Amino acid sequence: MQYTKEALDYAQQIQQLQDRGLAIADPVTAELYLRRVGYYRLMGYLFPLRVAGSDTYLPGASMDTALGLYEFDRLLRHLVGEAIGHIEVATRTAVTYRLAHAYGSFGHRNAANFRADGGDRRSLGNWHVIWLRKVDDEVCRARETFIDHYRQRYTTPPFPEVPIYMASEVISLGTLSKLVRAMHGVDQTAIAAEFQTAGPVLVSWLHTVSVVRNMAAHHGRLWNRVLGVSPMIPRHGVWASTSSVVPANRLFFVLCVFNHLLKSTAANVTNWRMTVSNHLRPLLVDASHRAGMGAPYNWETHALWR
Repeated sequence: MQYTKEALDYAQQIQQLQDRGLAIADPVTAELYLRRVGYYRLMGYLFPLRVAGSDTYLPGASMDTALGLYEFDRLLRHLVGEAIGHIEVATRTAVTYRLAHAYGSFGHRNAANFRADGGDRRSLGNWHVIWLRKVDDEVCRARETFIDHYRQRYTTPPFPEVPIYMASEVISLGTLSKLVRAMHGVDQTAIAAEFQTAGPVLVSWLHTVSVVRNMAAHHGRLWNRVLGVSPMIPRHGVWASTSSVVPANRLFFVLCVFNHLLKSTAANVTNWRMTVSNHLRPLLVDASHRAGMGAPYNWETHALWR
């Protein structure tokens, strides 16, 4: 089928929404959001208000409800970003300490210090070459005083081959996550111990942190969606009995992962958890919103959230 829909101006967009049954009490505010946020970004919050399989909106559906959900999600992204910031800094520190003390300041540049397949069975065996190219590119693009100092002062190893404690400060979280995935089990275990979990679990969780970080950084919707990534569920403790109650591919489980990781960072995890709880509480009284977030009925007192 050929796509034949033509672009609508803001007034036409509002009229189309109203024609489909959406109540818009304040067209001026509605147009402001359409101008500043965009029709299709708002559709992520309007879609659940429609009759299933139809363009028609449910009775009582309103633009005010959709805009409230948008603002809820915007603040939620801020809280998620705050947690990720602390987790990212703690991870960079732990990885740097382990590599530098186990293999030296430039140990990250020696492929022998990592798994041949980079921790990915689909790898063609050249992951380390590709990874180093990415690192060198990110180092070259960095605008940090310590990077400039190395470039100007040292000739061996030649720039951009900087020590791990410099490189780890400027590479992306995704690049760092791939490095942890490629580490030998003994190194993963040592780093994971800093976060009170197992090596394979930390590898999975860091990948999740990276994915969610990218979603939040690009202002992607976190509310009411399958995240497209399922963090590993630890086999022991309270985690092992939660898979049937808290789905791993929904945001509440990820928030529980963040809650656990934050306990090993410089963050005040109690304050963060309370702030998130206060933000979620008004919305999660509704069973449909709990389902969209993957939160159980007793989410606030659940063992994973304590």
